[in-house]
Amino acid sequence: MFKKYLVLLFLLSLIAQANLSWGDTYNFRYTKWGMTPEEVIASESMTPIEKDEKKIKYKTRILNKNVELLYLFAQNKLIGASYKLDENYINSERFIKTYDRFKGELIKKYGPPKKDITHWKNDAFKSDRSKWGKALSFGYVEYFTYWEAPGTTVSCGLKEQNYYVLCSIDYWSMELSNLLDKNKKEDKPNPF
Repeated sequence: MFKKYLVLLFLLSLIAQANLSWGDTYNFRYTKWGMTPEEVIASESMTPIEKDEKKIKYKTRILNKNVELLYLFAQNKLIGASYKLDENYINSERFIKTYDRFKGELIKKYGPPKKDITHWKNDAFKSDRSKWGKALSFGYVEYFTYWEAPGTTVSCGLKEQNYYVLCSIDYWSMELSNLLDKNKKEDKPNPF
């Protein structure tokens, strides 16, 4: 009886180890870099709201915030993914608070960032912390944080672009992101 118990315990520990190592192989959510669009769609429980040869888009929530979830493809391979905040705030200070919350969660997951930049393009409001939201909405300041995980770059950014504040978390394959059309700047976000 004791032998059967030990054998059962041994088998359960092997299964647990296999499940833990299997789960660690994902690069983003339940996907791996290089997957096809069909494989990515099968990995999600939601229905896409938009799909073309370069992207699959979903609406979802993270950290109690509405976001667009984008999967990005080149040559029919998953090369990147992004969460883009899908909320509008009258007070731009709320964007900074959301960015700080996203950044804090990424620090918990990936540790200290490799880069953490606050880039002031215009110092008009730099010395008055209460006006940093205004500075953001005018395009005077941008925020960018960057990590490296196995095979993946992770970044969190906040900036004004075309009178709209963009807050996103981006994941890119280190190996496959070179498949992007280098002539199109909009394919891969550039923080500055």
